[in-house]
Amino acid sequence: MPRFNIPAEDAQGPLVVGIDIGSGGTRAAVYDVSGREVGKRTHKEAHTFTVADDGTSTIDADLVVAEIRAALAAVLEGSLPGEVLAVGIDTFASSLVAVDAAGNALTPCITYADTRCHAQVGTLAEQLDLDALHERTGARLHSSYTAPRLTWLRDTQPEIFARTARFMALGEYAALKLLGTPALGTASAAWSGMIDRRTGEYVPELLAATGVDADMMGTALDPSDALPIAGTSLAAEFPQLAGAVWMPVIGDGLAANMGIGALGTGTWGISTATSGAIRQLLDTEIAALPSGLWAYRVDARRTLVGSAMSDCGRVLDWARFQLGIPEDISETDTETLFSAPPTAGTPLVVPFFSGERGTKWRGSSRALFANVGASTTAQDMLRGAMEGVALSFLRIADQMREAGGEPERIVLSGGMTEAIPAWLHLLSDALGAPIDHVAVSRSTMRGSAVMALEAAAPGQAVAEVPVLRRVDPVAAHTEHYRERLDRFEKLADLA
Repeated sequence: MPRFNIPAEDAQGPLVVGIDIGSGGTRAAVYDVSGREVGKRTHKEAHTFTVADDGTSTIDADLVVAEIRAALAAVLEGSLPGEVLAVGIDTFASSLVAVDAAGNALTPCITYADTRCHAQVGTLAEQLDLDALHERTGARLHSSYTAPRLTWLRDTQPEIFARTARFMALGEYAALKLLGTPALGTASAAWSGMIDRRTGEYVPELLAATGVDADMMGTALDPSDALPIAGTSLAAEFPQLAGAVWMPVIGDGLAANMGIGALGTGTWGISTATSGAIRQLLDTEIAALPSGLWAYRVDARRTLVGSAMSDCGRVLDWARFQLGIPEDISETDTETLFSAPPTAGTPLVVPFFSGERGTKWRGSSRALFANVGASTTAQDMLRGAMEGVALSFLRIADQMREAGGEPERIVLSGGMTEAIPAWLHLLSDALGAPIDHVAVSRSTMRGSAVMALEAAAPGQAVAEVPVLRRVDPVAAHTEHYRERLDRFEKLADLA
């Protein structure tokens, strides 16, 4: 099994640095040319979002810049086992900072979780052709995207809006402060929901609707447009980076896929954390994008296509708390529960505790339970809830097959599956395909490093991510879940 954290003496140069800015902190680590973490050169600066009952979810952008500096100082200290040729960076997707002409932030960074622009989503929906917009941008009109936020800022803070010279993503702003030049990756720009997925240009109708000129938005840079660090203040502060390039920032979804080894066009990457997602890198044209998917341009050749659900691990948390399922339930017990053949008596659960994203984007939907009787046990409810998660993945998978065909391989990671690995029986049966549960720590940060390796060592193959377990489907079970999906969809329409 390949080692993913290697002693410095085993590292193969050149090196890259990966930086991951997530909801819980800013991380950095050093990776060798095979994409493996080098020694103990990893560091995290913890942070939390500022939240409020009105939907506020923000973080101080300059605090994050300071965290990047601190993390770099920690991982670059001392003698390195090779030359650093690139720095890759990802952030939580869909972020916004208003910046004045002097390059200073006028607002905190507004995060993906900020919902204060909910009313503006409705206003824009009345002005725009939503289906045509989805086909063009690859994104649905939603409070997590940039256009409603720009409109909200214009409506509620007109003085700040008027003083703004540039609207930036968080990673773009960090590059401005560290290098003196903003660097917005195409993949991050696409996550704004404002660029054409085929051309990489901003959509005029969205600019007009928000009252923003194109020159106020960042230029979408492909990975090949990396910025030299030499001659910048960052190089003066960290001479170890003087020969490196800074990669334009990407979103964490793309980084997560690359980090778990979902690199080829025939591979699906599945995430099973609090939320869940299926993603695939395609290098072919998607002539007609299925309505439940998003498609984010990565560069002139590749598109990240997929969809997500708000409730994945959250369903397990709910079951443990509300149904009294012990948190330390044994693996033997869950193996027995989830590997047993499906039955018609299991409760049918639509697990939309936090509303529905993919595939129908009904944010007001809520969870529904059917086929619950007096003899239904907590274990039955848990099985039904996790079958509901598997069916949520299946409805996304059906549209993924429309866009890119059958996958050659499916790789999966995430904390929920690590907690109850036996549930993979349900998912594999529902999808009708084998699943490789892979093991790699800090996979999102590793993905930013893998992207950096594209620039630092083109053509160099990275190490394969170790497979913890492989689960194969049972054909008869797949037929059961296909029939059950019809009932699931009818029930979901009532949610």
